[in-house]
Amino acid sequence: MENLKSLARANIRSGQDMQIIRQDDLRNWALAKNLTLRQAVVAALQAGIFPESLERNFPSLSSSDQLRLWQSSVLVAGLGGLGGALAELLARVGVGRLFLADGDVFVPSNLNRQSLARQATLGKNKAQVAAHHLQGINPALVTEAIPAYLTLENLTTYLSQIQVVVDGLDNLEARRDLFEAARRTAVPLVHGAVVGRFGQVTTILPTDSDGLTSVYPDNAMEVERGREILAPVAGLIASLQVQEAIRLLLGQPPVYHGRLAHYDGDTGTLELLPLG
Repeated sequence: MENLKSLARANIRSGQDMQIIRQDDLRNWALAKNLTLRQAVVAALQAGIFPESLERNFPSLSSSDQLRLWQSSVLVAGLGGLGGALAELLARVGVGRLFLADGDVFVPSNLNRQSLARQATLGKNKAQVAAHHLQGINPALVTEAIPAYLTLENLTTYLSQIQVVVDGLDNLEARRDLFEAARRTAVPLVHGAVVGRFGQVTTILPTDSDGLTSVYPDNAMEVERGREILAPVAGLIASLQVQEAIRLLLGQPPVYHGRLAHYDGDTGTLELLPLG
């Protein structure tokens, strides 16, 4: 551990002292110690040292906060406009293990808003593309592609391995299964949805008795498929969801629990509406 500390450099940000280690130095140290890069990240953060790829998170995140995120697991349900942004933001902030679920493939109509949709990924499974993309951001991450649609049957297996699930789905039937599985397995869920210039976010905890019905009543009808979605609204809603997921992973009170954050792109306003 002393050798690791000797490789770090001191810095001051926002009046607070910090230690940073270069990516190459951390990688070489890991090789010398016969450790994986992932294990080396843990060792650095335990020593109060930020890997270079995560150092701009300080001081918003302390080294102990960052370590907690790095050792956390999140399921991203759906990898379209919302889900692709969710996955990338979670990876960049340093959530260390991501389950990425989607049975769909990219098609040209995804290009207007889905960050992982490119000419080169058309026809490819969204979960597998996402896992490969996130490894390119930080190879020390654990990314587990689930190239299948989520159901009540397979959700239990995945939810038993995570601390938080984020909803990037695009249809009510799949959401009902996700909400029910999260309730059964006592996993907090951060819901997000977008249509046109409007979006919404809320957090549902395992102790909530009404769950999905607080957002979508039992008699709610499915919005027609192929509805319009704008990229900036999807990006905004995903950002709010990830902020909430971070709070949950760090043991902080969620700000959207019992409330619906509703974004109106026509007026540029974000309202918090009580639920229940």
